[in-house]
Amino acid sequence: MIRTHGIEPYLGDIISPDQGREVDPFTDPETVRLVAINLELAVRNLISARAPPECLVITADICTHKLMAVPTADGDVKVLVFDM
Repeated sequence: MIRTHGIEPYLGDIISPDQGREVDPFTDPETVRLVAINLELAVRNLISARAPPECLVITADICTHKLMAVPTADGDVKVLVFDM
């Protein structure tokens, strides 16, 4: 038997992109930089697979930071870091 469930968006941890900062390759830890590049590549792959860019937001939570990758209006990808 196949069961279907509605997916409700979880808005509890939504963070405004205005609160984040760009990844700093000189001061951010290696873990943050590696997760950031993986998120950026994932968004680029989804864009190249013809996914609508206005719907793409990928986030990752690591111990000390939250990262968010979003496409920009000029076709690039921006990765933001939020300190927890």
